[in-house]
Amino acid sequence: MDEEVDLLGDLNAEDDDGLGWSTLSDAREPANVRPGAFLLVGNRYGRAVVRVVAVDADGQVHFSILPGSVAKNRHLLGTTVA
Repeated sequence: MDEEVDLLGDLNAEDDDGLGWSTLSDAREPANVRPGAFLLVGNRYGRAVVRVVAVDADGQVHFSILPGSVAKNRHLLGTTVA
C-alpha cells in the first residue's frame, strides 16, 4: 500500500445517508475533488476507489465506495462521470 491517496479518509465513517465522507482539506489536490470524480480514498488501514457524490459548501466530501479491490477499479482513477 505505497500508493498515495487522493483523499485521506476513514472508509468506515458514514454520514446520515450511509455515504462515506471526508473533508476537502484532506485532499491531495482539492481541485480534483468534484461530484462524479473517481478517487483513491483511505488511510493506513485501508484504501478503496470511490465516486464522489457531493462536495458541500463547508468542504465536506460525500462518496460511495465502489465494490471490488483497488486493483480492479484502478482504471477509473482520474476520470469523472456525470
